[in-house]
Amino acid sequence: MPMPNLHGPIRSKLRIAVDLDGVLADTIASFCRIINERYLKQFEPASFTHWNAWEIAGITESEFFQTLDEAWSQWPALRPTEDDLCSKVERLRNCGKVDIVTGRSQETVSFAIRWLEEQRIPYDEFVRTESTRAKMKLKYDLFIDDSADLMRLIASRLDANGILYSQPWNMKTPDMPRIFRVARWEQILEIVPKLAATQQSM
Repeated sequence: MPMPNLHGPIRSKLRIAVDLDGVLADTIASFCRIINERYLKQFEPASFTHWNAWEIAGITESEFFQTLDEAWSQWPALRPTEDDLCSKVERLRNCGKVDIVTGRSQETVSFAIRWLEEQRIPYDEFVRTESTRAKMKLKYDLFIDDSADLMRLIASRLDANGILYSQPWNMKTPDMPRIFRVARWEQILEIVPKLAATQQSM
């Protein structure tokens, strides 16, 4: 579902896919709160040092994803990954078309859209996929994501770049061609204009 373009015309043709969980929304913090209350644990985001977080939490994969959905059902409590994401994503849109591309469940899409509106994060289209691998079937020039698995798929292609947004679960990801690792959104905003300029010159 597209939002109105409130921030002027798109200045280049770069097609950018921005992930939601872990890149814009700090979903894992809400997950920790719910799991800690449910099982009297003391997990924090730094506890989850690999992608299969359910193994660390000692729960099933199904319960893990159900708990993420529960976190989204409480969307007003979800915090952004960084302060002032509204203006940072607005600046990103100067480099091209910015879509939110996420594997969120269908049941939580409305919560996610309301959260984006509440945070005033601008975007062009909201795109839901069934899986990380399904993202690769979409025609984007750049993927900004926290999934090491997605970055491995991108590295196998010759027609896309990736920006890996650092999180505890992807810190052991090795260097890969056309994959840039960042710790903050400001670094994204340094890299993407250079990629856009390269594309315009081709």
